[in-house]
Amino acid sequence: MTLDEQAINAVKEYFESIAQNAVDIVYAAAGSDTTFAEFMEALKQKISQFSSELVASEVLNLSARTIENLNAGEGMDVDDVQEFIENNSEMDIDEEE
Repeated sequence: MTLDEQAINAVKEYFESIAQNAVDIVYAAAGSDTTFAEFMEALKQKISQFSSELVASEVLNLSARTIENLNAGEGMDVDDVQEFIENNSEMDIDEEE
C-alpha cells in the first residue's frame, strides 16, 4: 500500500472524530457576527489541519514536537504532508518555517 493510500485510509477511519472535534472548536470560536461562509471556511481549515496532523503522526511517524513546531508553530498542513509522501518521508524539516 502506498503512503497516499495509507494516508487516505487513516483519514477515512478517523474522519468522524476529526470532523466532530473541528466542529466543536470552530463553533466555540464563532461569535454572533460570524457568517456561515466564515464558519465553513474555518471548519474546512480545521478539518484539513487535524487530518494532516493525524497522517503525519500515524502514517509518517513524525513526533508530536515536530508536527507542532512546523510552520511557525501552526502545525502541519496538507501541502506539508503531501511533500513528505512524495519524498517518501525523507524531507528535511525546517521547524522554523
